Amino acid sequence: MPDFGKALKQLEGRYSFSFAQQLRFLKPLSRTRATTLPPGIIRSNGLGSYYHIENTYPDDYFHGRVRLGRFSSSDLRYLLQLMREKAGAPQRDRIVFLDTETTGIQGGSGMCPFLVGVGYFTGDDFYMKQYFIRDFDEEPAMLFALADDLRQFELIITYNGLAFDIPLLDTRFTLARLDNPFESMSHFDLLFTARKLWRNGHGSCRLVALEREILSFLRGPDIPGAMIPRAYFDYLQHRPAPVLESVFTHNVHDVVSLAALTVQACDRVILEPAALDDALDLYSLARVVENSKEWRSSLRFYEMALAGGLPEPIHTKALENLATAYRRAGEHDSSRNICEDLMQHSEFSMVGYEGAAIYYERVARDFDTALRVLEEGLARTDSERCKALLQLRWDRLQQKTLFGHKKI
Repeated sequence: MPDFGKALKQLEGRYSFSFAQQLRFLKPLSRTRATTLPPGIIRSNGLGSYYHIENTYPDDYFHGRVRLGRFSSSDLRYLLQLMREKAGAPQRDRIVFLDTETTGIQGGSGMCPFLVGVGYFTGDDFYMKQYFIRDFDEEPAMLFALADDLRQFELIITYNGLAFDIPLLDTRFTLARLDNPFESMSHFDLLFTARKLWRNGHGSCRLVALEREILSFLRGPDIPGAMIPRAYFDYLQHRPAPVLESVFTHNVHDVVSLAALTVQACDRVILEPAALDDALDLYSLARVVENSKEWRSSLRFYEMALAGGLPEPIHTKALENLATAYRRAGEHDSSRNICEDLMQHSEFSMVGYEGAAIYYERVARDFDTALRVLEEGLARTDSERCKALLQLRWDRLQQKTLFGHKKI
C-alpha cells in the first residue's frame, strides 16, 4: 500500500476541507430528486453506492464520418512513435478513453468529479460506462469502482487530461485513501498531437471544434461547459435541473469523439494524403514527418502543400524546410533552386543564403560564388545572430580559398 499518510500531509492546507464543506459531504443522502436521471442502475461496494450507466456502440457505428470499429492498436503504435510519445500501444482491449465532468475549475480539493465517462473496445464493440455520484458522500464508492475497472487497462487516452483530468483524479484518489490506478498505466494526451496535425489548418483545437472540422460530427443542442457545474448543484439542492441529462450526453460525446478523433489522427499519418487535402494540413503533416525515420516522405508532403497554396509566412517556411530536406536527400540542384528563389524574396531568408553558399562550396566547388552569396547575405540581414553565422562561414571559406582550397 502507498504511504497515503505522507501524501495527505503534503496536501494539507492546499486541499483541506472547511467545516461547512465537511458537513455537506457527510450529510445524509436524500433519494428524492426533482430530476430524472438517464436509465442506469445503482451499484454498491464496501464504500457505499453510486449511479452507473452503460451504452454499447456496435462495430458498424459511425461517429460523424468515422467508423469507430476501425480503431487499431498497430496504427496507434505508429502514431505514438511518430509523435515521440513515451507511451506504448497495447492490444486494443487494453486501451481506455476517459473524460470527467466536475463541479468547477477552481482546483484543489474544492473541485469534485461528479461524472466520469470511460470508453473501451471489447471484441468488435465499443462500450461506454459512466460513473455518477448523486451526492458528495458517494464519491469514495464511485472512485473505488472506477479504479477497479481501470486496472484491466494499460493505456489511458484523454484530451487535455495531462493538465486536468488525471491530476484531478490523482488528488481525489489520494484524499479518498485509495490506490491510484494511473500509477501502473501509460497516458496519451491526444490534445498535443491534434495541435501538431490540425492547428495550422483549422485554428481552434477544442474537441468540439475538431468534431465538426475533422469528424463531420454535429452535436446539436449541447450544454456549454461553463453551465455544467450549475446543473449539478441545482440537482443536489433539489431544484429543477432539466439540463442535467444533457450533461450525461455531453460526456458521452466527449469520450466517443475522443476515440473517433484518435482514429482520424492515425489515418492522417498512415494513409496516403489526397491531392485535394487541405494545404495547411499537409504542411503540418510534413513538419511532423520530417523529424522521423520517414523523413523522406516530407518532401512529397511539402511539395503537395506548396502546390495547394499556402499563405505567408507559412509559404516561405515550407520552401525553407523543403530546401533543407532536398539537401538532406542529396537532391542538391532542387535545393539550390529553392534557395536562389528565397534569396530574391523581399524578406531576408537565412536558409536561402546559407543553403546556396553550402551548394556552391560543397557541390559546385565554386568558392568565389559562395563568398559572394555570403557577402550579399551579410549586407541584407539585420539580425546579429544571422550576421555572426554568415560571417563565421565567410571567414572559414576565405581561409580555405587563401590556403589553396585545402581543408582546415
